[in-house]
Amino acid sequence: MSETLPPVPDDHAWTRGAMMRDAYYGVVLAGSIAAVWGTDAGTGRIVSIAALCAFVPWYCLVGRRARRDRPVPAWTLCYQLGALVLLVTAQLASLTSSVLLFALIPQSFMLLPVGWGVLALAAFNVVPVAEALSAPSFRDLAWVGVLVLCVAFGAHFSWWIQRIIQQSRERADLIARLAAARAELAESERQAGMLAERQRLAMEIHDTLAQGFTSILMLLEAADSAPPEQARVYRERAARAARENLAEARALVSAQPPTELAGSSLPNALRRLVERLGEETGVTTSWELTGEPRLLPAGTEVVVLRCAQEALTNVRRHADAGRAALSLRYLPDGVRLEVSDDGAGFDSPVATGFGLAGMRERVTQAGGHLAIRSTPGSGTVLTVEAPA
Repeated sequence: MSETLPPVPDDHAWTRGAMMRDAYYGVVLAGSIAAVWGTDAGTGRIVSIAALCAFVPWYCLVGRRARRDRPVPAWTLCYQLGALVLLVTAQLASLTSSVLLFALIPQSFMLLPVGWGVLALAAFNVVPVAEALSAPSFRDLAWVGVLVLCVAFGAHFSWWIQRIIQQSRERADLIARLAAARAELAESERQAGMLAERQRLAMEIHDTLAQGFTSILMLLEAADSAPPEQARVYRERAARAARENLAEARALVSAQPPTELAGSSLPNALRRLVERLGEETGVTTSWELTGEPRLLPAGTEVVVLRCAQEALTNVRRHADAGRAALSLRYLPDGVRLEVSDDGAGFDSPVATGFGLAGMRERVTQAGGHLAIRSTPGSGTVLTVEAPA
């Protein structure tokens, strides 16, 4: 199974929000310039402030194009190297300019992997460490320890941030996969629903309209070869079948119950089917009802009715039978339908056909059982048991 996943963004909430990031960078840069202006004097102050001011065009032209990716993009490396050159220049002129590290170090870890971020952290602190080591006083040497602690804390904090970013990226990838799987499942369910609805309509059309048209054709053909009085009867029956077919079509379109069950009980509907078969074909028919009739679930009654219609249609079209019988037995936990004839029969283990397949599917969906006993030349017995 192939799947197309939506793209997972490589950036993260830590690295998004350009306006907030730019504002923070600008505030720290302005604070660095103000600190240098207020604490230093002479040429060093001018050089340091000039180097700090150069960060503005460098960030606008190059820094904003830098992005986090694997491998590290050229724009990001170029920006970090340029920032290092400008920072070292400012620090050599005035160590106070190191205030800018509050913006540069987080920025480095946003743009670089952990190892590269630690390397940038160490490079940005070369000048302060060198200045502290060159001073003999204990107070300046104490600053070395402070710087070492800052580097260690920065490295650990950056590792923690990177882990959060990595976990967030993994979750984003998982969410993308789940979204893709959900979309694929929804599409599969939609296709399955369309197929099921198409199958349902096909079975309904086969069990109602197609059978009705078959009955109409047989009656009209019989009318063509019958005496005038009998032909009139056949044509009246054909007209009645056409009206019933039209009613079935309307019920099918409006998703209403079968017309045979509209305002009638299941036994009465089955009795009418048997009587109509005898009237239209001349087959001797019988009808038997066992048990106390009771109202069954609509789905169960439709299944029993459709199976009876299909079985009697097969008697009409294929069996060439002289007798046909239909019985309905109400059981404590369901209902049993049996349709039998003394016609040509068929080889039931290898029998195929849309009608038989449709009956099996209907009965299976209702949780019932369908059995067919038939051999060539010895008739057919169809039994349907459906739960109540």
